[in-house]
Amino acid sequence: MNEQELLIQRFLDDDLTPDERVAFLHTVDVDPTLRRRWLNVEMVVAEAARLPKLIPSLKFINELKAKVTPPDPSWLERVWAAMTTSRVLEWNLAGAAAAACVAIVAVGALISMIPQRIIEVQIASVPAQTIAVGPKQEPTVFVRLVLLQPGARSVSVAGDFNGWNPTQTPLERSGDGMWTATLPLKPGRYQYMFVIDGKQWIADPLATEEATDGFGSQNAVLDVAI
Repeated sequence: MNEQELLIQRFLDDDLTPDERVAFLHTVDVDPTLRRRWLNVEMVVAEAARLPKLIPSLKFINELKAKVTPPDPSWLERVWAAMTTSRVLEWNLAGAAAAACVAIVAVGALISMIPQRIIEVQIASVPAQTIAVGPKQEPTVFVRLVLLQPGARSVSVAGDFNGWNPTQTPLERSGDGMWTATLPLKPGRYQYMFVIDGKQWIADPLATEEATDGFGSQNAVLDVAI
């Protein structure tokens, strides 16, 4: 995150002092690049607020609690812990006699638990099984495209990700002349353009990079990374 992005993030988080906020708004007014990034982040935050919130089910919470809560120790584990836990004792004859009695009783109880016969049980060997695992799937990144075109009747996007088909990926009008679309893309580098009313091709004004298409026009460039 560079200095400009950090400044925008602090502004959105209300982490700036009054003087810093005035300085930031003045910088946005004179710096078109910073103003474009700030508008882009504001629109992304507004769209993210409309996404549904996922609430874990009661079954999932109970299963999670069951996995993280340690099981209760058995009576044998409690006896062993009581016998092996270090303690500071005041040594005297009466205490030594009591300790000897407890040790004799504990040893007698353990001896009585030992089985008199040992039965050997043969376990049939089971051949190892292998599970076929498919190739690792490449992750998908959801990219939000936003375009302000109040007078447009339709807006779509064409680029490397859809074979430059101007009818395959339409944008939806979300109000106040704002057009948006969310694209599931693999990590990579893509060129694209917006198509207004099916005939006017323009580059994304919010794109941070452009590239020549070889015919005298400039395509917007989108770098998708994890």
